[in-house]
Amino acid sequence: MKNYILFLLLIGFLACSTDNFEDLNTDKKNPSTIPANPLFTNAAVNLVTQMSECEVNYNVFRLYAQYWSQTTYPDESQYNMVTRNIPDKTFEVLYANVLVDLQECEKLLNQEEVVLSGDEEVRENKIGIIGILEVFTYATLVDIFGDVPYSEALQEDIIQPKYDKGEDIYTGILLELDESIAKLKTNFTSFGSEDPIYGGDVEKWLALAYSLKLKLGMRLADMDSDRAKAIVESAYDKVFTDPSQSALMQYYSASPNTNPLYENLVLSGRNDFLPANTIVDIMNDLNDPRRALYYDVKSGTDEFVGGVYGEVNAYSLYSHLASVFLQPTLPGNLLDYTEVQFLLAEAAARGYNVGGTASEYYNEGIKASILFWGGSQEQVDDYLAQTNVAYETAEGDWRQKIAVQKWISLFNNGFEGWTTWRIFDYPIFNPPSGLTIDDIPKRMIFPVEEATLNGPNVKEAATRYNNDNYRATVFWDMN
Repeated sequence: MKNYILFLLLIGFLACSTDNFEDLNTDKKNPSTIPANPLFTNAAVNLVTQMSECEVNYNVFRLYAQYWSQTTYPDESQYNMVTRNIPDKTFEVLYANVLVDLQECEKLLNQEEVVLSGDEEVRENKIGIIGILEVFTYATLVDIFGDVPYSEALQEDIIQPKYDKGEDIYTGILLELDESIAKLKTNFTSFGSEDPIYGGDVEKWLALAYSLKLKLGMRLADMDSDRAKAIVESAYDKVFTDPSQSALMQYYSASPNTNPLYENLVLSGRNDFLPANTIVDIMNDLNDPRRALYYDVKSGTDEFVGGVYGEVNAYSLYSHLASVFLQPTLPGNLLDYTEVQFLLAEAAARGYNVGGTASEYYNEGIKASILFWGGSQEQVDDYLAQTNVAYETAEGDWRQKIAVQKWISLFNNGFEGWTTWRIFDYPIFNPPSGLTIDDIPKRMIFPVEEATLNGPNVKEAATRYNNDNYRATVFWDMN
């Protein structure tokens, strides 16, 4: 009887609830439709974090730039890319965690209903901003690997996308960047508080877009100076004009939203990294005031001493990274005012019309760098007065002068530091013991998993890089 009553109650319950059956079977905690804006937030955070990362499974560029040396495990400083599958993880983050989310965000934005006046303009702003980050990401992939999927990438019906040539991808993303710029309307809003870089400020995104265009144009300068000149001269007067416009992302004091350096240098409890002797020695020779801003003196001395690059180093015997790099709230950097000043200095040195001289932009780049890291105007003036620093008297031709100072300023941007060396072949790097200068990577090898899943296309691309040799150069590296 008891079971019979329960059966009747169940029948009654089902009869009463059939009208709400769909609602009852909807998981409200895991909606089937994802809002567009959080996808943008996720993509932007993942991009900045990947570029800021120092975890050697994901980002080894501070090591390739010879800013940092290692203590116990110097494999990455000796250019072992395979053991940790570093190319695979880098490739995965930039495609799966950045580009896929950006693409899905744009798709959802295009499906949103326009209700109020201005909605369409806001949507266009958002799509334009997505395009800027897509351009930045594809340019980064090209600069790392050389050739990557682009024209057939992220298409559901194409399982094995072809690897486009890097030069062709640059042509495509420069067009995409112009299209994105045309979409931006500064008198309308965008992502607002869900934009972790600019808080929805469209004017700053526009300045970033032109600064990125300047950067891409300068990448082409050695291989096609006329084309580079046209690109740069169309952008230079709309780039960052103030450090406040820099594309920085603020991290927070509590996990899991801290700067990744904090996670790896502090929370890990490990002492894996030291300033490298490469940069410490160069800055010592220049009596550079940023030494005390970048790292401390060796314990028990008043000297800055870098760990030997590519070797095992005892942590206690060398200088250590300054406390600023141990702070959870240290901002992540995509592209900043300092870098733009050095790009303009290079453009001016090449004879491009960019509204100023190489010396003026060079001086401004050094000034911006010193002040950003907490130095004083007096230190700026004293440093620029040195004959081995002043643009007119510093050692070497314009390439060497600009390269050395730009590289020093990029101490917390390992990827651009490595790229600066690839472009200029300055400063002079220290090859690890048993290797030569020619063994320092000019690119990263293709991901092992890609060779398995997309074998024919990877194999074809590999033939353009001396059978996927990391010593082979990407298309813009002509030296």
